[in-house]
Amino acid sequence: RGRPASGPLDGSGRRSVYLGVRRNFLSPMMLAFDTPSPVSTVGRRNVSNVPAQALILLNGPFVIEQARVWAGRVLRDGPATASERIDRLYREAFARGATAEEIADALTFLDAQGEALGIAADARANDPRLWADFCHVLFNVKEFVFVN
Repeated sequence: RGRPASGPLDGSGRRSVYLGVRRNFLSPMMLAFDTPSPVSTVGRRNVSNVPAQALILLNGPFVIEQARVWAGRVLRDGPATASERIDRLYREAFARGATAEEIADALTFLDAQGEALGIAADARANDPRLWADFCHVLFNVKEFVFVN
Protein backbone atom coordinates (compact mmCIF):
# COMPACT_ATOMS: atom_id res chain seq x y z
CA ARG A 1 0.00 0.00 0.00
CA GLY A 2 3.04 2.22 0.01
CA ARG A 3 4.53 4.28 -2.76
CA PRO A 4 5.27 2.07 -5.78
CA ALA A 5 8.84 1.56 -6.93
CA SER A 6 9.71 4.12 -9.56
CA GLY A 7 10.44 2.78 -13.02
CA PRO A 8 12.36 4.38 -15.86
CA LEU A 9 11.53 7.99 -16.64
CA ASP A 10 10.07 7.12 -20.02
CA GLY A 11 7.43 4.84 -18.50
CA SER A 12 9.13 1.64 -19.69
CA GLY A 13 9.01 2.84 -23.28
CA ARG A 14 5.25 3.43 -23.27
CA ARG A 15 3.44 6.47 -24.59
CA SER A 16 1.80 8.63 -21.93
CA VAL A 17 -1.62 7.35 -23.01
CA TYR A 18 -0.62 3.99 -21.57
CA LEU A 19 1.10 5.08 -18.36
CA GLY A 20 -0.01 3.29 -15.26
CA VAL A 21 -1.85 5.51 -12.79
CA ARG A 22 -1.86 5.02 -9.04
CA ARG A 23 -4.65 7.13 -7.59
CA ASN A 24 -2.74 7.80 -4.38
CA PHE A 25 0.56 8.63 -6.10
CA LEU A 26 -0.12 10.84 -9.12
CA SER A 27 2.76 12.15 -11.21
CA PRO A 28 3.75 15.70 -10.20
CA MET A 29 4.55 16.53 -13.83
CA MET A 30 1.18 15.33 -15.06
CA LEU A 31 -0.60 17.18 -12.25
CA ALA A 32 1.19 20.42 -13.14
CA PHE A 33 -0.02 20.06 -16.72
CA ASP A 34 -3.67 19.48 -15.78
CA THR A 35 -4.02 15.72 -15.96
CA PRO A 36 -7.59 14.79 -15.06
CA SER A 37 -8.34 13.08 -11.78
CA PRO A 38 -8.43 9.30 -12.25
CA VAL A 39 -11.34 8.86 -9.81
CA SER A 40 -14.01 10.40 -12.05
CA THR A 41 -14.76 11.09 -15.68
CA VAL A 42 -13.92 14.43 -17.23
CA GLY A 43 -15.71 15.85 -20.26
CA ARG A 44 -13.20 18.63 -20.90
CA ARG A 45 -9.61 19.04 -19.74
CA ASN A 46 -8.76 22.03 -17.60
CA VAL A 47 -6.35 24.51 -19.14
CA SER A 48 -4.10 26.47 -16.85
CA ASN A 49 -0.85 28.37 -16.88
CA VAL A 50 0.75 28.12 -13.46
CA PRO A 51 4.32 28.58 -12.14
CA ALA A 52 4.60 24.86 -11.39
CA GLN A 53 4.61 24.14 -15.13
CA ALA A 54 7.66 26.35 -15.69
CA LEU A 55 9.40 24.80 -12.69
CA ILE A 56 8.76 21.27 -14.01
CA LEU A 57 10.21 22.25 -17.40
CA LEU A 58 13.26 23.75 -15.69
CA ASN A 59 13.92 21.11 -13.02
CA GLY A 60 11.95 17.97 -13.85
CA PRO A 61 14.13 14.86 -14.20
CA PHE A 62 12.07 13.64 -17.16
CA VAL A 63 12.60 16.91 -19.06
CA ILE A 64 16.33 16.93 -18.30
CA GLU A 65 16.66 13.33 -19.47
CA GLN A 66 14.72 14.03 -22.68
CA ALA A 67 17.04 16.97 -23.39
CA ARG A 68 19.97 14.55 -23.12
CA VAL A 69 18.28 12.06 -25.43
CA TRP A 70 17.48 14.75 -28.00
CA ALA A 71 21.02 16.13 -27.90
CA GLY A 72 22.48 12.64 -28.24
CA ARG A 73 20.34 11.95 -31.29
CA VAL A 74 21.38 15.19 -32.98
CA LEU A 75 25.06 14.57 -32.22
CA ARG A 76 24.85 11.00 -33.46
CA ASP A 77 22.63 11.38 -36.54
CA GLY A 78 22.66 15.09 -37.29
CA PRO A 79 24.79 17.49 -39.26
CA ALA A 80 28.43 18.09 -38.45
CA THR A 81 28.54 21.86 -37.95
CA ALA A 82 27.15 23.63 -34.91
CA SER A 83 25.07 26.04 -37.01
CA GLU A 84 23.45 23.18 -38.92
CA ARG A 85 22.73 21.34 -35.67
CA ILE A 86 21.09 24.43 -34.21
CA ASP A 87 18.96 24.79 -37.32
CA ARG A 88 17.92 21.14 -37.11
CA LEU A 89 16.95 21.52 -33.45
CA TYR A 90 14.84 24.57 -34.30
CA ARG A 91 13.15 22.65 -37.12
CA GLU A 92 12.34 19.77 -34.79
CA ALA A 93 11.17 22.00 -31.93
CA PHE A 94 9.33 24.76 -33.81
CA ALA A 95 8.79 23.40 -37.35
CA ARG A 96 10.86 26.26 -38.76
CA GLY A 97 14.50 27.03 -39.36
CA ALA A 98 16.54 29.14 -36.98
CA THR A 99 17.11 32.79 -37.88
CA ALA A 100 20.64 34.15 -38.18
CA GLU A 101 20.15 35.95 -34.85
CA GLU A 102 18.97 32.75 -33.14
CA ILE A 103 21.96 30.84 -34.47
CA ALA A 104 24.32 33.57 -33.23
CA ASP A 105 22.62 33.58 -29.80
CA ALA A 106 22.82 29.79 -29.62
CA LEU A 107 26.52 29.77 -30.51
CA THR A 108 27.14 32.41 -27.85
CA PHE A 109 25.24 30.29 -25.32
CA LEU A 110 27.20 27.16 -26.24
CA ASP A 111 30.52 29.01 -25.84
CA ALA A 112 29.51 30.56 -22.52
CA GLN A 113 28.19 27.25 -21.20
CA GLY A 114 31.35 25.47 -22.34
CA GLU A 115 33.44 28.04 -20.51
CA ALA A 116 31.30 27.69 -17.37
CA LEU A 117 31.67 23.90 -17.45
CA GLY A 118 35.41 24.10 -18.13
CA ILE A 119 35.23 22.37 -21.50
CA ALA A 120 38.13 23.06 -23.84
CA ALA A 121 37.19 25.23 -26.83
CA ASP A 122 38.17 22.53 -29.34
CA ALA A 123 35.97 19.92 -27.59
CA ARG A 124 32.83 22.05 -27.31
CA ALA A 125 31.46 21.27 -30.77
CA ASN A 126 30.72 17.64 -29.85
CA ASP A 127 30.26 17.74 -26.09
CA PRO A 128 26.93 16.14 -25.21
CA ARG A 129 26.55 18.18 -22.00
CA LEU A 130 26.53 21.46 -23.93
CA TRP A 131 24.02 20.24 -26.47
CA ALA A 132 21.80 18.76 -23.75
CA ASP A 133 21.83 22.13 -22.00
CA PHE A 134 20.88 23.85 -25.25
CA CYS A 135 18.06 21.36 -25.88
CA HIS A 136 16.86 22.01 -22.34
CA VAL A 137 16.80 25.73 -23.14
CA LEU A 138 14.67 25.04 -26.23
CA PHE A 139 12.15 23.11 -24.12
CA ASN A 140 11.69 26.28 -22.08
CA VAL A 141 11.30 28.75 -24.94
CA LYS A 142 7.89 30.42 -25.01
CA GLU A 143 7.38 29.31 -28.62
CA PHE A 144 7.84 25.66 -27.57
CA VAL A 145 5.40 25.88 -24.67
CA PHE A 146 2.55 27.85 -26.26
CA VAL A 147 0.68 27.23 -29.50
CA ASN A 148 -0.19 30.38 -31.44
